[in-house]
This record gives sequence, C-alpha cells and structure tokens, in this order.
Amino acid sequence: MLKFHLCFKNNLCIAVGCLLIPGFTNGCGPGDKGVDSSAQGGGGFVPPGNGGSGANGGADSGNQTGVWPPSGYTNVTNTTIGAYALGPDISSGNVPANTGTGCSGLYGVVRDFKMGNQAGGHPDFETAPSQDVKGIVQNTLGPDDKPLYTTNGTPVGTSGAANFNQWYHDTPANGSTPAVNMSYIVALQLVTSNGISTFSASINNGGGLPDSSFFPLDGTGFGDQGQPHNFSFTTEIHTSFTYNGGETFTFKGDDDVWVFIDKKLAIDLGGRHAQETGSIQLNTLGLTVGAAYDLAVFHAERHTTQSNFRIDTTLAFTNCGQINGVTIN
Repeated sequence: MLKFHLCFKNNLCIAVGCLLIPGFTNGCGPGDKGVDSSAQGGGGFVPPGNGGSGANGGADSGNQTGVWPPSGYTNVTNTTIGAYALGPDISSGNVPANTGTGCSGLYGVVRDFKMGNQAGGHPDFETAPSQDVKGIVQNTLGPDDKPLYTTNGTPVGTSGAANFNQWYHDTPANGSTPAVNMSYIVALQLVTSNGISTFSASINNGGGLPDSSFFPLDGTGFGDQGQPHNFSFTTEIHTSFTYNGGETFTFKGDDDVWVFIDKKLAIDLGGRHAQETGSIQLNTLGLTVGAAYDLAVFHAERHTTQSNFRIDTTLAFTNCGQINGVTIN
C-alpha cells in the first residue's frame, strides 16, 4: 500500500488513530507509533495550508488528502518503489507554491544540461572521466544553501568553480548568450513500510524487486540528444525534519550525490561513477532531540547508460520541499 502517516495539531492523530493517505512520512508524533506499527515515532508531516500557524514550513490546513499524480505534471512514472513526475518549467524563477496536491510527494528541482559532446554542451557532463572523487564540495553549504566548490585545486571530472556553480543555479538565456540549463519542478512519491520511507528508481534492489530508472526529463528540456533517455541533469531537494533520535538516511545511486544535514556535509558520493551507496546515522551528528533541522540532497546524472536514484529514510519530514525559498504545498 502506498501510504504515509499524517498527523495534525491538538492530538488529532491520537483521536483518529492517524490518517492514511498516499505519500511518504512515518510516525505520528514523538513517542507515537505509525499505523504500520513501526517503533520509530516522528515529528509528523505538517503540510502547509490555509489554517493557523504550522511548524517548520507553513500553516496547518486540516485534513488534506494527497493527490497523485499532481495535476498537470508529465512523465508520471511508477518505479520499483514509489513514483516520480515532472512539474512546470521554472527557469524564469517563478515557483508556484501551491501544487494543489495536499503534499502528495517530496518536491525539488531538476536542471537539464546539454551533454559535453554536443555543441554548446557543458564539459562536466558525459565527457568527464569516470572516477570516484571525494572533496569536490566543501563541508558546509554556502550562504544560498548551495554546495561550494572546493578550494583545493580542480578535482577529476570537473572543470572549475564557475562551471560547477551552474550545476545547482539557474542559468537561463541572457541576451545572445544561450541557456546553460533549464529548470523544472520534480515530484517524488515515497512509500512507507515498517517505519522506512523509500523512493527507489534503481537497479539491483534485491529481494526480487524489479529494476527501474530515474529519467524525469525524457522528451523535454534540451531533449534526449540522440540517446534513449534524457541524461545530463542534476537534482536538488531541500526540506526539513524534526529529530527524534536514531533516524537514518541512505542514498543509493549515480553519479555524484551530496547530502547535507544542518547545512553540513553528511554523505559524499562525488564523481562520475556507477551506482554506489552512502548512509548516515543521525545520532552521530550531535543533534538535539525535538529540534528541527534542514536536509539538502544534491545529485548529478552525468553519464549515459544508467540513471539510479534511491532514498531510504526514517526521517519524518515537516514539509513537502522548498524551492528557491518557496515552501511547496
């Protein structure tokens, strides 16, 4: 069953035994079990809405029901676990806050690039050599909550700070200068089972689970560039969570992935490489139980053949995602 557990203020979760709607978070409140009987409680998922003040991301809106797929989204694709869908082009910087979905997923940005072997292509995509590379980014996010390029030379597979800066910053056309990237909202539908929320568009999942892939930009942006899918893109996700103690976050995929918790680097899977796994036990980070923290995930798909993207976490998110400072609801 595709589900997450939604809890509201004033102990409504206790009164109704927790509402069950499509989505992705686990637990009901600190010390409460989710309806999947997981032992791990959670801060609850508080979708922004039109009611009174809500925690960590907007207003409480009462009994919202998640709607999947989001209205008007394209490339709606079921994956091994969960689904993804492509939202509107936001290259102009205009981010619609209200998706009308009741927070049916986790929302972020995908930015499309031309491959480096194409005219006007980006040199860090497709033509970069294959190699694991730690230390491409600094250990703390920059003032705009984006990764900062290392000050220690030019790591393999990258071509300097200016080009790396384009990975996670909108770089539209400017006069006669063509666009470097095109930006779109992406929606990820996660599934909760036994207290673990998962989105899996990947191969070699184990347990007899089928393979799947992550290609949200097929047929759009700069196009598929002669490939069976649209490769050469980045993914950026910002959200927050309430720390309850003992949570975990795991990413499995390719190519580069950097996960920041409380604006500090927690997972480094840098470089153009095959599918790899990184995991963090949050009780090693010195966080305070009951406090809210930021989570940021930065991913790059830089080479053809495969695109894998899998998240497994026991975190209870407090919003649907934040894009350019706008909290999505």
